[in-house]
Amino acid sequence: MIVLGFRSDPLTPRYAIVDGVATPLVLLNADSESRLRFPADCSEEAAKVTWLYREFERIFHTHTDIDRVVIKKGEFMQGDNNAKRVASYQEAALLLYCGLHNKPVVTKIYASLGTRSAQVRDHAIARVGQTTRYWDSKMADAVIAAWWGATNP
Repeated sequence: MIVLGFRSDPLTPRYAIVDGVATPLVLLNADSESRLRFPADCSEEAAKVTWLYREFERIFHTHTDIDRVVIKKGEFMQGDNNAKRVASYQEAALLLYCGLHNKPVVTKIYASLGTRSAQVRDHAIARVGQTTRYWDSKMADAVIAAWWGATNP
């Protein structure tokens, strides 16, 4: 089973593609693209969501073997700001894509992924691995989401 894990971010959303059949699990995009950078002329929310949706089309066209999607959703709290709302729009774009293309999709928070913000990097490395470039907590979130999807059919 090939799983795409996704973590929204107002500036640079991240995604991980994990081969859940391999032993040990393999992070298929460890050495390739893992972040989605908005073009400079893409500043309005509607333009960003549209651009991101088209990126999902490209990713799924390139990786036709993706069986499942797991989104590490934002942990909302009282007093959230516009950045978290923008991130939720990104999650909605992926949910829409999956719904229109009959791809199973699940949303998770840290508690249901068996980790915490402070430990997510270490857990991602121990369970699957890490990217060779641009490794950060958001990417670790995407890796853990994909790991969960690969180990919880």
